[in-house]
Amino acid sequence: MHCPDMNMRVCACIDRGALVHNYTVLSQGVTVVSPSCVPVCVVKANAYGHGAESVAKSLWQAGCRHFAVATLEEAMALASAFESVPALLLVLGYTPPEGVAPAAAGDITLTAVSRDHAEAMAASAANAGVTVKCHVALDTGMNRIGFPAHNEDETSRTVEDVAYVMKLKGLSVTGMFTHFALADEDEAAAIAADSHTMTQYARYRGVYDQLVARGLRPAFCHVCNSAAAIRLPQIYPDVCFDGVRFGISLYGYGVSPAIHHSYTLRPVMKLTTRVVHLHTLLPGEIVSYGGRFKADTPRTIATLPIGYADGFRRGFEGGLITIRTSEGDKTAPLVGRICMDQCMADVTDLPVKVGDEVMLFGDDCPAYTAPQLSLEALCDRANTIPYEILCQITPRVPRVNI
Repeated sequence: MHCPDMNMRVCACIDRGALVHNYTVLSQGVTVVSPSCVPVCVVKANAYGHGAESVAKSLWQAGCRHFAVATLEEAMALASAFESVPALLLVLGYTPPEGVAPAAAGDITLTAVSRDHAEAMAASAANAGVTVKCHVALDTGMNRIGFPAHNEDETSRTVEDVAYVMKLKGLSVTGMFTHFALADEDEAAAIAADSHTMTQYARYRGVYDQLVARGLRPAFCHVCNSAAAIRLPQIYPDVCFDGVRFGISLYGYGVSPAIHHSYTLRPVMKLTTRVVHLHTLLPGEIVSYGGRFKADTPRTIATLPIGYADGFRRGFEGGLITIRTSEGDKTAPLVGRICMDQCMADVTDLPVKVGDEVMLFGDDCPAYTAPQLSLEALCDRANTIPYEILCQITPRVPRVNI
């Protein structure tokens, strides 16, 4: 896929076809295992940098009716994107009690992170004369937010607290969830990670079973994120689960073919730029700050007008990019430190011209057939993950929907 505007300095092309493809593949996987379980599409952080409004519209048109974000502000900004009120628009993180009135007005579901938090939200709702929907978050091992459920004593107290919260005036508890800490670990750590995930699942189930025994089952229960849904499909057919949250997998990442070959996902964001300058680097001369690359023979250097102010990290130095030349796609290494607004590649002996398009990441070739050209390979160099890079492509990079 090529950037539609040949004059753009840099472009984040958002492939709606790839997004819908990923949603369809993931949804079908859920349906095959558990026909009653529905996908919840996570579009927080501006849809992981892809553009929340356009992504949500595309997913809505593909059939999704359940969405999740991180903050009330994200939910309110997104609400106008839908053709009608979604079945679920859930704020996964903490919302100040003062936010219950606008949440209720927008039919937005909040998250109760503790008994104190739930009481404060209920009081605020009562003062405003509204009732707000909320899901209860359980802390089963992420140790971030939620009612604690790490052992029998905590589970017993949490069951009592949740039962109490479900009776508070001003709150309507419509769901319960937890979040897995290790479900997305790579295959090298899979055994220990899956053991921890199953422990968290058992802790969640302990709270769930005791609530059900009291006749207090929340209407919409969900525990699986992208990785858990794909790696551990035996979890979500269980009677206690109504939804599966898909985040990074919607955008084409987070699924190792070594773990599951049937999920063939496509990158949704393709980050491109162009060659704007070519020159010969003389022997003994250096490239960029710090002089980390020095020529031992004459080299041809291409300058690209993108840098870390665009979200293209300094740590990507040494990574490989693809240049689309008149003789086909050619691979070249990034040399010298990535600058704020520019970076350089060694294109010696390649048929590169000024104006040639450069694919930085997100090409359609799967990571497992060309791993050296993948976003994951760049992330390994920078000691980070695709989530962070996608979210940090800055606003000065235009998003162009394809």
